[in-house]
Amino acid sequence: MYEIMKGYQKDDKLRNSFNALALETFHLNFEDWYQNGFWRENYIPYSIVIDGKVVANVSVNLTDMMYDGEIKKFIQLGTVMTAKEFRNQGLIRQIMREIEADYKDKVDGMYLFANDSVLDFYPKFGFKESREYQYGKSLLCSRISV
Repeated sequence: MYEIMKGYQKDDKLRNSFNALALETFHLNFEDWYQNGFWRENYIPYSIVIDGKVVANVSVNLTDMMYDGEIKKFIQLGTVMTAKEFRNQGLIRQIMREIEADYKDKVDGMYLFANDSVLDFYPKFGFKESREYQYGKSLLCSRISV
């Protein structure tokens, strides 16, 4: 039996388990981010926990954006991961249903960034592929000697 845990970053045991799964999946560890005060209330892990261990996760990042001259509320989904031994069991689908239920009628939309290896995965949840644009600008700095 499992339970869905949300926003548990202050719980050392669950946060460490989340970090272990993120390290195994993405070679990332969020502990320094947490310890330095950057893991705030707008980054909410939704995790399936079995026997005290995080085995699947989708994180919600609450963001406000200017769109057509108005501030809109969006959710960026990220840190989507499942422990190898629990894959293909519908755990991410359960988490996605929970997120949708929690934010229905509370946000203007949700989005995520996906790499090429999962482009067939997200349409199962109603996501549509969109073009991503990236802009950059070089800034030249010159040193002034005094």
